[in-house]
Amino acid sequence: MKKLAIIAVLFVGLLAVWTVMAMAEETKGAKEAEKVAHEYVGAAKCKVCHKPQYTAWAETGHAKAFEGLSAEEKKKAECTGCHVTGTTADTTLLEGVQCEACHGPGSDYKSPTIKSKKKWAEDREAQKKLAIEAGLIYPKEENCTRCHKKEGNPNFKPFDFAKSKPLVHPVAAEKPME
Repeated sequence: MKKLAIIAVLFVGLLAVWTVMAMAEETKGAKEAEKVAHEYVGAAKCKVCHKPQYTAWAETGHAKAFEGLSAEEKKKAECTGCHVTGTTADTTLLEGVQCEACHGPGSDYKSPTIKSKKKWAEDREAQKKLAIEAGLIYPKEENCTRCHKKEGNPNFKPFDFAKSKPLVHPVAAEKPME
């Protein structure tokens, strides 16, 4: 009877360890999937479908935001937090305030199912809704004021969203797939 009880305890212990390991692996897989789901792709990829917007943006202060920092400021997180968009999956640094700084990580909404020229032409509103559901952001003032704020900004200039928007995005994106 003792042997059977010991075997049962060992079996239950082994089952508990196996369950914990399986749960840890499942959590790890979910975290990896989440990590992959929110990757920046960079303005060069956006340019493929949005050339007029890219060309206009490339001449703005946002495109050159990182260049405006001193060598010392380029090393400070409080500066790069607003002057760098982030990094791509292969760790390429996305210098400046690129498309995804305002519109969200491109990997979330760049899929062919969402970004098909044909589908946008057929039903723009449905595709726009899909893109938004997948993570595309149509910026509002609060997106801008994360960086355009007085506190922590030694070079602060008063910010007016209505006046600034056409300067930052000088080409109207009426047809996102131009």
